[in-house]
Amino acid sequence: MPAELEAVTARARARIGTVLKQKWRLEQLLGVGGMAAVYVATHHTSKRAAIKMLHPELSLDAHIRKRFVREGYVANAIGQRGAVAIDYDDVSEEGLAFLVMELLEGETIEQRWLRKGHRLSPNEALSVVDQLLDTLAAAHAQGIVHRDLKPGNVFLTRDGTVKVLDFGIARVRELSSPLNTTLAGSAMGTPAFMAPEQARGRWEDVDGRTDLWAVGATLYTLLTGEFVHVGATVSETLAMAVTRPARSIGARRPDLHPSLIRFIDKSLAYDKANRFADAATMQHMLRVTFAELNGGLGSEAMALQLPDLQSMPSRHAVTMRNRMATQRRREPVPVSAPEPAPQYRRPVTALWVALAAGAAALLLGVAWLTSRPRVSVPSNSPEPFSTGSSGVSIAPSRLPVMSAAPAEPRPVRLDELPQELPPALAAPRKPGLPRR
Repeated sequence: MPAELEAVTARARARIGTVLKQKWRLEQLLGVGGMAAVYVATHHTSKRAAIKMLHPELSLDAHIRKRFVREGYVANAIGQRGAVAIDYDDVSEEGLAFLVMELLEGETIEQRWLRKGHRLSPNEALSVVDQLLDTLAAAHAQGIVHRDLKPGNVFLTRDGTVKVLDFGIARVRELSSPLNTTLAGSAMGTPAFMAPEQARGRWEDVDGRTDLWAVGATLYTLLTGEFVHVGATVSETLAMAVTRPARSIGARRPDLHPSLIRFIDKSLAYDKANRFADAATMQHMLRVTFAELNGGLGSEAMALQLPDLQSMPSRHAVTMRNRMATQRRREPVPVSAPEPAPQYRRPVTALWVALAAGAAALLLGVAWLTSRPRVSVPSNSPEPFSTGSSGVSIAPSRLPVMSAAPAEPRPVRLDELPQELPPALAAPRKPGLPRR
């Protein structure tokens, strides 16, 4: 690390723990760039965000400070989820301009590329670029050119969303006053990913196709592990970008599919008229190329190439599994459904056991009662002895009869009826009526 960058980094690290405007506490230093340092910050309401703070020496220049704030809000004008939104801007107690922005969780494509041994698979690289082109199409439609696209400025979140970082040096083309543009003749950006017209510093020639060249250079690096132009110094790299057409990726990776080689070579054409006309056209051809690489699979399969299950679990896959489980729970239960779980069977079994025991006791009681001798109900007048089938005389019992079924009645003859009712039941005779 150069001594100058070390000093800037040490100074930025010393701010950790300070509180900005009595609201934001700087918790962690995420990175240091040429213009600003980026921190993880926590608001006094416990909200977390990223804060991008302009370096002190640059904050002294009013023009740079205004450009830093104005171009920070360029991402908000894009109106696409791939652009990192800015919440608001302010100035610290030290007079340093800063931006409060969305805090991302994940890794840059450069970090992913380094972690995977300086090479990504074609499917993974194309999946990243597909989302990148979505954001560029929206930005170019607003007249916004990024001008510093590279793997370090493309971020992959944990849910598989690609975000484009650092629109801070983007150019709003319709603004042409010296205050609203970069210094004339300066080649702002990263030399290894600069299109020829940008390396020459001719900003009137820079447009959306300049970004598309940088997209092709990003693909070239992700798939080969090398830059398009490799010079011993920054100046030599810039000179090569100005004077030499990009070498074909097929010379470095002849094993790649021919359609992928043609796609990247076209995006790296020296003359921008020979590149893709716009981001939407490039995205269409990218999806055609992806289908050819994967036996006709459509673009809907591209998102499946992004997740790294070892370090960045796919939230989309978890959501799909949960959705399928929910659908299964909502299906109607068939008639031949299995028996309920044991914890629900136990109360029903106990009830049936109790009912069976009661029924058995009732049957035993009935059997015991019906097994006793049958006797007649006693009457006031003595009954003659009867003779059983064995010829033994049986005296009538004085106990009531517990018969299971009543005896069938027999007809009564008139001569068996009494001639007069007993006195207790006879009705009183009215006076004056003759007795019959």
